[in-house]
Amino acid sequence: EEMYNGYKATLAESVCPHLMHQRDGYLLRQLAKMWSNYCIMVKCVSGFFNYLDRCFVEQRKLPCLEDTAATSFFSTVFSFFSHEVSDALLTSIRQERDGINVDMDILMGIMRGICRSEVKSFMKNAVVQDTYAYYSRKSSEWIVQYPLQDYLAKVQDCMEKETMRLMSYLCIAEGDSTELCLKVVVSAPLMQTYDSYAREKQIGGQLLLQTYKTVEDDLLARCSRLTIDSGVDNSSGSYME
Repeated sequence: EEMYNGYKATLAESVCPHLMHQRDGYLLRQLAKMWSNYCIMVKCVSGFFNYLDRCFVEQRKLPCLEDTAATSFFSTVFSFFSHEVSDALLTSIRQERDGINVDMDILMGIMRGICRSEVKSFMKNAVVQDTYAYYSRKSSEWIVQYPLQDYLAKVQDCMEKETMRLMSYLCIAEGDSTELCLKVVVSAPLMQTYDSYAREKQIGGQLLLQTYKTVEDDLLARCSRLTIDSGVDNSSGSYME
């Protein structure tokens, strides 16, 4: 146990000084470089600790040494630079969503590392909330920019594409129960804006029924039968309500 704890402490000691006074893209580039070097170091060191993985870790049902290393790295980083790192990652995700050129190797390398660590829950919550806020803003622009039928077609397109985008960033396998939850996170603000607009403009009930049901009913029916696993954050659940 002392060796296991020493392993975690040793791996975490040299991370933070290299990230001081870094912001935005510079911070992500430095973080990606540190993480890449860190993974190489872990791979080299792990050979000396095979016995821990085979015996102590398995007997105590602890995370494997590679996952422990990821948690040690990102927990240390987020304990000091939580705001800076999460803001930089969310900014890059928004830029990629808007078609701005982003270094995807850096972004995905960091996100994959986070998804192996205990920081994943925190970052997933941040991504979900930022996605909800993004589409809340976009829906206000689109509802006055497009005819209603085109708006709803855009909703459907965004729901499918954004779900795949979030699954990639959060390392969620296709078919996972979280997939439908992510669809609701995307569709909820878009459909709420549509519903408010339709009521405000007093759009006829028949047109409202035809257009609204086309996009929303099937999704909500499937989600009503969904059992949300413990890995889904409470915040995403509140959006579905």
